[in-house]
Amino acid sequence: MRAQWLLWAVAIAMLPISASCGTPRIPVQALFSNPAFSDLELSEDGTQLAYLRSKGDLRVAFAHPVAGGDAVPLVKFEDPETRPNRLVWGNDRRILISAHARDPNSVGMRNRYTRVYGVDSDGKNFKWLGRDWPVHGGRALQSTSQDSLVHLTPNDPQTVLLEYWSRIESSPQVMRMDVDTGKLSIAEKRQHDIYDWYADRDGVVRAGVSTHGETYKLWARSEASKEFELVVERDKYEWGGLQFAGFHRDPGTIYVADLKDGRFALFEFDLAQRVIGRLVESNAEVDVRTIEVLGPRREAVGATYTDDRRRVRYFDDRTQAEFGELRATLEQELGRTLDVETVSAAVDGTKQVLSVSSDLQPPVYYFYDSRYRRILPLFSAYPDVPLDALAQTKRVTFRARDGLEIPAYLTLPLGVEHRALPAVALVHGGPWARDQIRWDPEVQLLANRGFAVLQVNYRGSSGFGKAFIDAGNREWGQRIQDDITDGVRWLIAEGIADADRIAIMGASYGGYATLVGLVKTPELYRAGVAYAAVTDIEDMLSDDRWYGNRDELYRKLIGGETGDSDRLRESSPLRRAAEIKVPVLLGHGVDDQRVHVRQSQEMAEALKAAGAEYEYMEFPDEVHGFALEANRVRWYTRVADFLEANLAPRNPAVGR
Repeated sequence: MRAQWLLWAVAIAMLPISASCGTPRIPVQALFSNPAFSDLELSEDGTQLAYLRSKGDLRVAFAHPVAGGDAVPLVKFEDPETRPNRLVWGNDRRILISAHARDPNSVGMRNRYTRVYGVDSDGKNFKWLGRDWPVHGGRALQSTSQDSLVHLTPNDPQTVLLEYWSRIESSPQVMRMDVDTGKLSIAEKRQHDIYDWYADRDGVVRAGVSTHGETYKLWARSEASKEFELVVERDKYEWGGLQFAGFHRDPGTIYVADLKDGRFALFEFDLAQRVIGRLVESNAEVDVRTIEVLGPRREAVGATYTDDRRRVRYFDDRTQAEFGELRATLEQELGRTLDVETVSAAVDGTKQVLSVSSDLQPPVYYFYDSRYRRILPLFSAYPDVPLDALAQTKRVTFRARDGLEIPAYLTLPLGVEHRALPAVALVHGGPWARDQIRWDPEVQLLANRGFAVLQVNYRGSSGFGKAFIDAGNREWGQRIQDDITDGVRWLIAEGIADADRIAIMGASYGGYATLVGLVKTPELYRAGVAYAAVTDIEDMLSDDRWYGNRDELYRKLIGGETGDSDRLRESSPLRRAAEIKVPVLLGHGVDDQRVHVRQSQEMAEALKAAGAEYEYMEFPDEVHGFALEANRVRWYTRVADFLEANLAPRNPAVGR
């Protein structure tokens, strides 16, 4: 018999509205504003809730009793130069807030630093906890990273563990920080070039990963009293190598991800014998490589993977059944397929904050008490989005020209016949990333404006096994681009897309693919939109100031051996800008630390010299993406207008 759930009727904030009739035009502001509520975190005892509330680029931290009562404003971040990243409870009284801002000591590109602040849950005793941390050099430079959290140490409520990065060292040590004063003491000294440190459920530092040089090294120990030992060493550029995934309840065992039948799977790993043990979770279609952790102890409770949606397979069958029933209850309540994710939990795990979302549902948050099976609706992240205006995303597949099966996602607009539609090929970045079915404001904006949206998981996309990702090596602008082209041609052959009204759009690698598409298949596209795009691979990888490990990356994943230079130049949008004959919209953040703004600046200059029709929007205060709402809304307003103007039905008298 199905379990009964109690859905509390009173919400702290309204859920998203539903449209009354027709398909309303969704305002760009509704989709791309900062979330009204975000970063919800339960106190360790589960009685209080902290969160960030946004109005424009103003963000205020609040605390609120779960049982009811007034919300207490804690900290107001009015200066857009200081932007809160996240908050956590250091203990049941003290809240830690991470924020980032420009580093005034940076030279050239304006780098970012992070700062950690503390405030009591009643709004008192607000303090920059890192103000008195050690400084280095004649300019008295502080660490640029103060918020790299290792563990919340519930067993020691007065402290947390942080990675401490000195400006004069290439690897961090672990520090124990007092949550009231910010005072530091050494918890684990710097050693073995360990770059990432990990603590088990009890807050004991027991593993670390070094990626210095060309090797991935995993150091671990079964007890705090023992020395770290090297348990795994491999080529760090080899896709599919064994990697640390999490801590087992047994101190002599950890979880690792390694290949099984060509795809990542999760295994137990015996530290004493240094051998892989029992298979924990695998999937015949996609990689399974991460552990689901719960609460301040970060206790391993399941395995996560993505097929079309994010999935969790809980280790405990009772918990698996419980969350299946919980999801079914919420789906019945909201009337759509949902992804349910625990974003915060009390120490004992019985009280949780759930994020509930899908392609048809902007994130909404619930409080869940597993002891009484009670669900309380809390907040909506995007309350102004009309739900009836959202379009469903479905998985499709097609064959590339060499026979490889390519997974993709298709979103079709509402209220129109799905024939001969204007379409946008929306290309994901990375390229070592992937698309999936989820809440995606970019997809919804395009579909709402009447475009069919095709998202191709081209070869080289991650999550589909070693052979699929290896197939993208040294194929930038080559077979990867062919996959995107073949996907667009499949969309035309299916009768869904109007061959004369197709655009290509993307950011980062997706921006590169956009511009390559306009160069290599000019007959296919009417317009292109590229944000933070790589425009010349050789130039990007030759810039020592911004990109590390370039030689190895160049050789193994992109190219660089004898004869590769001609191939890379042949796939350089910058060098072939004169061949672009359709309108182009470019955008870039000046402080981008991943793709230098020079890449877009030089592309804009090349397009101008060629007499091309283009527009370049530069954002002086942005990084690799958008941190400020005003910039995000401005960009996507222009994107929508640009595509609507250029993909409108063509006057037959004008011709192509």
